[in-house]
Amino acid sequence: MSTTRFADTVSKLQQLQPWEVPVNAEVQDHIVALYNQVHGSGGEAFAQRESRYLNRLIIDDKKKWNATSLSVFLAYVDLAVKDLTLEPGAQAVCYLLNRSLRLKDGSGKDFWENRVYIAITGYGEILMRQRAGQIRHCDTPTVVYEGDRFSYEEADGRKHVSYGLNLSHNPANPVACFMKITRIDGSIDYAIILPEGWRRLQAYSDRQNGDHKNTLYTSGIGGTIDTGFLIAKCVKHAFKSYPKLPIGKGMVMEADLPEEEQMPDYYSMGDTPGAEPKAPRQPESFAEPADHSEGITIDPTAEGDTFDDGTF
Repeated sequence: MSTTRFADTVSKLQQLQPWEVPVNAEVQDHIVALYNQVHGSGGEAFAQRESRYLNRLIIDDKKKWNATSLSVFLAYVDLAVKDLTLEPGAQAVCYLLNRSLRLKDGSGKDFWENRVYIAITGYGEILMRQRAGQIRHCDTPTVVYEGDRFSYEEADGRKHVSYGLNLSHNPANPVACFMKITRIDGSIDYAIILPEGWRRLQAYSDRQNGDHKNTLYTSGIGGTIDTGFLIAKCVKHAFKSYPKLPIGKGMVMEADLPEEEQMPDYYSMGDTPGAEPKAPRQPESFAEPADHSEGITIDPTAEGDTFDDGTF
């Protein structure tokens, strides 16, 4: 990509308001061509759907999303390259976040610039790892309560969970949450979170948020952790030991974000090297995920490399 073509692109974008970027005709043409180049077809339907999500989100709160038009464009590009959707819901695959970055102008003076970036949720990470050929299937996470039969062991590099539901278990005392993962070669892995794990996360969250504590840690039955929130935590941290996925420069895995930035209703744009983030503190919110009793399975397909030629 030449410097001239990149400068021309930036100049055009700077003439647009952030909410105008997704519905601009030239931007739309670029996204359609980019999507079709990476995925073969379907660019028109993708652009029509995702432009509405982006435009509606930004225009609903222009003050909050007063970000650079270029960052909105780059977020849109990342969505197209990775074939993700901003469709909201309990099992949203990604969302938008805004972040103020401290930068320096030509004279060396500091200034703040608002940007957006794409954050990929645990469910989005499952989808991307399936497409990348790392995993084949994930069962729906299971919450284990006091009174249920549960054991976990690892022998010869293999993990095994034994679980039995007790209909008279104590719903006011969750003792674990686990998710069965089937790797692409058919071997089995498990993601497990125990009380000491979510209590550690709660302590960290309390320190970070001060008086604005995340009530989902105590909004369950009898003051215990909310079960939908616990399930989301299990999914979110399921792949800590797996290889890093290639993602766009304007993307981040939600599991890598500080908890105060993890918002399933929004979406975001990556850090600039050397920039210092000034993230707004907002409470995390997770609705109870829909019941997928047979788990989550998507046929893996290859992911294209991030592509952006800098033109519309």
